Amino acid sequence: MRYFWLAVAGAATIFLVNIIGFIDTLTNSALGCGRGYPLCNGSFLPDFSDYHSVIEYTHRIFVGLASILLFVVSAIAWFRYKTKKIKWLVLFAIVGILGESTLGALTVLMPLSPMLLAAHLGIALISFAALVNIAYVIYVEERKIQSLEKLPSSFTLFSWFVFVFLYAAIYFGGYVAKTGAGGAFRGFPIPTESLAEVGNAFWVDVTHRLFALGLVILFIAINRLAKKTRTSRPDIYRISQINIFFILLQALSGGLLIYTQLSLGAVLLHVSILSLLVGAQSIICFQSR
Repeated sequence: MRYFWLAVAGAATIFLVNIIGFIDTLTNSALGCGRGYPLCNGSFLPDFSDYHSVIEYTHRIFVGLASILLFVVSAIAWFRYKTKKIKWLVLFAIVGILGESTLGALTVLMPLSPMLLAAHLGIALISFAALVNIAYVIYVEERKIQSLEKLPSSFTLFSWFVFVFLYAAIYFGGYVAKTGAGGAFRGFPIPTESLAEVGNAFWVDVTHRLFALGLVILFIAINRLAKKTRTSRPDIYRISQINIFFILLQALSGGLLIYTQLSLGAVLLHVSILSLLVGAQSIICFQSR
């Protein structure tokens, strides 16, 4: 099971990269190491008297560590398990970490639009989801669990629809965060501010909340579908139950964001739950067939 735990460690490190990345953004530390990359203000070490420099440097260190773990796990999975599913997952993991690293470097080297910056978390979550699934496959293989029954293709298609909708919601949420549109609102679950008061930010915020409502409905629906196959695929049903818990917790954390006026702790909780939700839903998508 050592390979399983190595894959879990890789996924956990990617998870921390995302969290530290948000700390980096929210504390305005993205340029803590200047416009140079990968050096920090021309040095191999940060200025420890400047917390912006330390936060940005820590983010870069974790990106490097996550990349090493990801490539090691990917190589082991590719040559040891040799299934088509594993090869696709390895491809997604590598593309995700390369995309995240490239976008992170571009963020430092040049100003980027909020639309492009919003893609940063989504790209990082590709690697996270891929590593979570690699760990799942390794667990099944090492435990020598008998072949799991395939679920109907209609269930798989719907699960992927939910995943794509979740991904779109995350991207739009990232756009809201990068533009600061959510900071003008205090009402929850319905905004109490009017269009005249906050301008176009009103429609941005309303769309964000509609995405959240849509996710609650979709995760309840997929749980109902998974319940019908709980005898043949109890693993998928259990994960769908976990997702119900995650999405309700996510909605509450959205209220906490508004109540605390976008405090750092509330944002990190919001992003953490989202990341776990993506990992869990990706298992349903990849493993249902």
